Amino acid sequence: MTALVESIGLVEGKVVVVTGGSSGIGRAVCRLAASEGAAGIVVAALHEQPREGGRPIAEELAEAGTPHAFVRADVTRPEDFDAVIAAADGMGGVDVLVTCAGISDSVDVLEVTPERMRRVMGVNFEGTVFACQAAARSMRAREVPGSIVTISSVGGMRGFAHAATYSASKGAVRTFTYALADALGPHGIRVNAIHPGQVETEMLRVEMRGGSPIRIPLGRKGTPEEIAEVVLFAASDRAGYLHGASLVVDGGYSAVI
Repeated sequence: MTALVESIGLVEGKVVVVTGGSSGIGRAVCRLAASEGAAGIVVAALHEQPREGGRPIAEELAEAGTPHAFVRADVTRPEDFDAVIAAADGMGGVDVLVTCAGISDSVDVLEVTPERMRRVMGVNFEGTVFACQAAARSMRAREVPGSIVTISSVGGMRGFAHAATYSASKGAVRTFTYALADALGPHGIRVNAIHPGQVETEMLRVEMRGGSPIRIPLGRKGTPEEIAEVVLFAASDRAGYLHGASLVVDGGYSAVI
C-alpha cells in the first residue's frame, strides 16, 4: 500500500471507523489511515467488493498489517451501528469517524418521487446522523476526545437540477454537521465537514453520469486520494482547533461559479 506522501502519523494510535469504506473516497481514507499509523480500522458498508473493482479493502489492510474489521452495515438502520461500535471497542474504541457512505440519483427535479427522495436522504443524511450518534455516544461514554468528519459535497452548497435529491441530502449533512459541532464541542469532540467537488469515482461515473460539464480552474477532476488527504488532516490532532468548519476540496470550482 503506497501513501501519496511520506507518512507523518496523522492518526497514529487511533481507531478509525469509515462508513462506505469499501469504495471510492471511503476506500482511499482507509488506505491512507493505515499508512498514517491507525491502530485499527473498521469498515462499515453493505458490500465488501469495491464499486470500482479490485481487491476488497480488507485484503489491503491485512497486507499492510493494520488491525481491521469489515462490518456489513446498512447505514439507514441505526441498530446496525451496534456491531460497528462493538468492532471498534475490540480495538480500543472509536477515536475517529468518517462518514463516506453515499449514493446519488440523476433525475429531473420535476420527476423526483417520494421513494427516490427517501432513498437518497436515507443513505446520505440519515445514515450520517445515525453513524455520528453511535460514534459520539461511544466517545462520550469513554470520556475521550474524538474527531468526526462528515462527507458533504459542493452539491450541498449549490443546487444542481440533475441531482436535486443529492444536493438536498448533502445540504442537510452540512447543516447537521454544524449542529453536531455545537453539541459535541464541550465534550472535546471535534466535528467538521468536507465538501468534495467532482471526484473520479464509480459513483460519479455511473450514478451521476460522469458529472456536470462544469469549469474547474485546475482543469481536472479530483482523485479519492486527494480528498482522503484533507479528511485525515481534519481528523488528526494537527487540526486541533478546526471545529464546525466546512473544507471545500473542488479544484476551485465553487470559487468561480
